[in-house]
Amino acid sequence: MKSFSRKIASRISLFVSQFYMAPYCVPAWGWAEHWAILHCLLTGKLIEGPQKNRLYQAIAMKTGKKYVFGFNSGADAIYAALKTRHIGRGDKAILPSYCCESVVTAVVRTGASPVFCDMNEEYNPDVKNIAGLIDRDVKAIIFPHLFGNPADIDRMEDVLSKSGLKSGVLLIDDAAQSFGARLNGRLVGTFGDVGVISFGPGKTMIASGGGLLITDSDDIARELQLARTKNHPLSSKVKRLMYFLLFRRWRRFTLPFYFLFWRFFRESETKQWHLSSLCNVDAAIGMKQLKKLEEMLRIRLERKEQLDRLFSSDSKNLIEIPAENIRPDKKLNVATKYVFRLKSKVDHDYLEKYRQFMMNSGIELFNLYAPLHKNPRYEDPQISLPVTEQFYDQILQVPVEPSINRRDFKRIVKTTQAFFSDLPFEKVFKTGKQHIKYTTS
Repeated sequence: MKSFSRKIASRISLFVSQFYMAPYCVPAWGWAEHWAILHCLLTGKLIEGPQKNRLYQAIAMKTGKKYVFGFNSGADAIYAALKTRHIGRGDKAILPSYCCESVVTAVVRTGASPVFCDMNEEYNPDVKNIAGLIDRDVKAIIFPHLFGNPADIDRMEDVLSKSGLKSGVLLIDDAAQSFGARLNGRLVGTFGDVGVISFGPGKTMIASGGGLLITDSDDIARELQLARTKNHPLSSKVKRLMYFLLFRRWRRFTLPFYFLFWRFFRESETKQWHLSSLCNVDAAIGMKQLKKLEEMLRIRLERKEQLDRLFSSDSKNLIEIPAENIRPDKKLNVATKYVFRLKSKVDHDYLEKYRQFMMNSGIELFNLYAPLHKNPRYEDPQISLPVTEQFYDQILQVPVEPSINRRDFKRIVKTTQAFFSDLPFEKVFKTGKQHIKYTTS
């Protein structure tokens, strides 16, 4: 009887614990976004409708690009960009090992082979490493800006120009995670041959899906206009919209009930994949998000600055703000995620200890990326990416999403302080006077 009671108590405790004070990556949707969704539902314009062209025009105006094309996701946009150069079997595309797996999925779908590059101190693609990987089979470079921090894509452009490869290698400026960030005064996404913007979870603008491809190239635009795209299935879009409303936007109140519905929301495997166009409802949400983008970025920047001050004023002198590769006069980091790194090598489960500590305090966190070149689906034993392999299991994050209110963010800051103040650093780290290396990316 006691054993049964303990089991019941344990399950109740687990259920209650999932009502997070700060759920992970909640879209900053207000009344405007909810009304946009309702209007599309009432008018029957979830898939096709006028909001798509309105969004394209607004993005063209903001970025200064001639052409804007909409797809069902950022990965679809990358795939479409690759196909404009007829990239396929026998070709190669370079991308960082440390990034979202959907990027390599887009490459594999074309039939091309992914070539993984190392990352630099800011977790972005290492230009020098990429330059050494380019051969005659390389037809594309996908260059993401991770966590809101602009990467050195201007230097990548210089490398391609000076080596005479600019016309033969498609440079994709992947701003999916960082739209709104600036490099040399220019929005990321406006460099290279094409730019990619995403409305997926954890981005600066969030809808229930969708991605945009922007370019000034008449040739690329002509290929995209000829591309065969299909409308997203209505039933699938309704299901995804319901998921985003119930278990993303209202995650704080609904997450414990997800186990009742996960089978319904689970994506069914399809035998054949098709390139899908942007849905009208996602364009409608995207328009509302675009209008308040600057305000959402202001909140992120304020929170980034607060955490900068917190870590830089650490009384134990355990935290270092590195100066290498930082160009504050030229880079605007919008902190899509606020991340920092443990300087010394520690046990791999340390990230899990931090995540569990935060989650037990009511702050939901997911693990960040694992190196793609170590994934069995893409693994190549001949690849050695020392920086990626050293850093990936030392990177921690602090939530800074605009959907988190001021009171809850204060609690997040205090919880982060508590974790590090209670940590027996002398037992965790082997060497070094300064034990945590911090960067805002």
